[in-house]
Amino acid sequence: GGGGMGGFQRVAPQRTQKVTLVTVCLEHGKPDPTPKMAYKIIPLEQFTKDEKVHMVCQALGNGLVTQNSAQAAAWHLMDKKSWEELATMNKIESQYTGNVRWFNPIELKTAMMLVQEAERYAKSTESVGNSLAD
Repeated sequence: GGGGMGGFQRVAPQRTQKVTLVTVCLEHGKPDPTPKMAYKIIPLEQFTKDEKVHMVCQALGNGLVTQNSAQAAAWHLMDKKSWEELATMNKIESQYTGNVRWFNPIELKTAMMLVQEAERYAKSTESVGNSLAD
């Protein structure tokens, strides 16, 4: 559903197209992406089967949470980063200008609530799936 306004976008074979995406990193510690990097877009299901991560990405894609809140939730779920660890992570460390945290308290609180809701939803769909299998 790219191209803005939820429409589709056609790119001719052997042509390139610049597209702006709001995304999260699902593997903490990998280098930050740059425009010169080659990307291979794959379905999320090929990367992780974790329904909680899928819900976080859907919430971001639907504009229900900010990118930073979704990022904190993704690193918590995918990389097992504790909330305490996420709260102390610095995006910028400088002896001259000081440190800048990755996440502010409101973003972390939103991420915590998002993960709680994703866990609740995953459990409810799991229990429905189990009752259908009976």
